[in-house]
Amino acid sequence: MKMDEPAANTVRLIFQLALQGMSNTKIAKELYDRKIVIPEVYKGRKRRQEMPDLHSPYVWTLSTIQRILSDEQYIGTYVMRKTVVKELGTKSVNQNEKDWIKIPNHHEAIITKEIFEQVQKQLPHIKIKSRKQKEYLLKGKVYCGYCNHNMDRRPKKNAVFICRYSEVDAAFSCHNLSIEEKELEEIVFQMILKQIEIIKNAEQISNIDVQTAQKIELQKQVKLYQQKKKIFYEQYIEGNLTEEQFMRINLELTKELEPIQSKLEKIDFQLQYNQKRNLFQNQIEKIEKDNFHSLSKKLVDIFIDKIYIFKENRIEVKWKIEDFLQKR
Repeated sequence: MKMDEPAANTVRLIFQLALQGMSNTKIAKELYDRKIVIPEVYKGRKRRQEMPDLHSPYVWTLSTIQRILSDEQYIGTYVMRKTVVKELGTKSVNQNEKDWIKIPNHHEAIITKEIFEQVQKQLPHIKIKSRKQKEYLLKGKVYCGYCNHNMDRRPKKNAVFICRYSEVDAAFSCHNLSIEEKELEEIVFQMILKQIEIIKNAEQISNIDVQTAQKIELQKQVKLYQQKKKIFYEQYIEGNLTEEQFMRINLELTKELEPIQSKLEKIDFQLQYNQKRNLFQNQIEKIEKDNFHSLSKKLVDIFIDKIYIFKENRIEVKWKIEDFLQKR
């Protein structure tokens, strides 16, 4: 295994900072200040891959630092069977460390075993715990409105969502951005109630059958024109039409076909919207039978795609459905 010296130097630096007593948060800040790119960006640049548009390529996540500080591969140990597929067609699951297969001295070490063990003793909290994460209503839904990163939930007495991505630089627009979980849940719940009220008051679309019939008829016309174009092309190939004649006829057919295709696209869009709207109105009727009084997982799953947080508790919701609040 050939050592990647620049990457190895970054690993050595992370261990060195940990030995100095720095927390993962402080290590992330130091790496940012030194403008050391995150592993994904480093690997992408080496492979000359086009990288996604990042707010900053120097912001390290605490989990990445944590993973490096607890990875035995850096002392030359090759570790196998960390995960296993228990049943065919299912996802792999993490195994207990006692079930791992470890091959020491498999490759050149970056960190000495003594340094590695000292870091483990000095910072026992860096170990990744294999415990089941607590579920919460807005899990995976809350994003920073400035840098678009998923906001972390800090489970205090009154849990809060924070943008940890911006902690390394006070110049970021989202530095110290946070919002209390209970407050966010109440705001989102009230927004959903408004959506439900608008959807309830909207008339059920009754012309879906007519639109479906129109769509079928337009599809038949499009197919007919396509068949005509195919016939004239075959006549051209067989030499029964000159290139000039074929081009003229094909152009005329294309001009006649364009408004039909345009109309078909509009009908199809309206039909899909109306079908989705009627379906959602039916879902609302079922939801109301639950007699909900606060935000629930069911409501979140039906309505919410993403929630973007801004300063002064301003939020924007990306709905899973058409935003009926904008259709009034």
